Amino acid sequence: MENFDSLKHNPPGSPKYKLSNANVFVSKGGFHFIDHLDAVEDISPVIDGGALTDEEIDYIEKSLQSNPERLAHQIHAVRRHSKVNGKMALDIGCGGGLFLSKMKQEGADVLGIELSDTRAFYAKTKHGIEVVKRTIEDEYWFAHHETFDIVTLWDVIEHVNYPQATLKSAANMLKSGGILLIDTPCRDAFYHRFGEFTYWLSRGKFPTFLNTMYSAKPFGHKQIFSLAEMKSALEAAGLEVIELKRFHELSFPYGFYLKKLVKSELFVKLLLPFVHLFFIVFPIRNKMLAVGRKK
Repeated sequence: MENFDSLKHNPPGSPKYKLSNANVFVSKGGFHFIDHLDAVEDISPVIDGGALTDEEIDYIEKSLQSNPERLAHQIHAVRRHSKVNGKMALDIGCGGGLFLSKMKQEGADVLGIELSDTRAFYAKTKHGIEVVKRTIEDEYWFAHHETFDIVTLWDVIEHVNYPQATLKSAANMLKSGGILLIDTPCRDAFYHRFGEFTYWLSRGKFPTFLNTMYSAKPFGHKQIFSLAEMKSALEAAGLEVIELKRFHELSFPYGFYLKKLVKSELFVKLLLPFVHLFFIVFPIRNKMLAVGRKK
């Protein structure tokens, strides 16, 4: 197995894909990643809610956390592998706290990790959830090893600097028999493959979906895993892989993406029924769900 984290320090030659927001390198083993790292060590652990404006609240509620199917899928994934009532649950990258709020309602004792001041403050004040603003790799968490029954990383692993270190640190938080659940974009899927095809066909002029899948902006997508890479990474973290599959899910409602494409509320309303029908007929499995159990 390749060491995905060490590749970040020594990218293999020139980037294979030169995109508008990032340069994507591909290792000999096929791992796709960008060479940008976020300065997470400079982030203060103090949660400052001063920037939580009405506009930011609107984004959290109407965009970030506005897809009920996504929340239902996450809760269902947990239930397939663990009881919820009476369990200790840690959500790494908890955002506005909606998932943890639902887990709390079902009887779990919950804790969140969130590096965004506004989202951490929102989760605390809106949902009454304890949130810690420290990366899971921080020594703060050493005292909490083997504490949790459930650890989740929903749309997080693609954003972190060093994914293997993150997975190992997350696995350390689990009790024996505890489960780690991850969902993330999948490289073995139509969007990524189509992006690579259009990039090759146009000699880099039209990367299509690749431009939306990687970004060197702060906390953008730094790597996209294949199913095989995720399985290897979980096993390297000391976990038994008990579920690994592709599935269809968009992080935001269909209307969110349509607004970005057509810039017209009227066209969004006209197109939305057809988009819903398209994904019913053609449920493109663009993401992966990976579940590992602590041995």
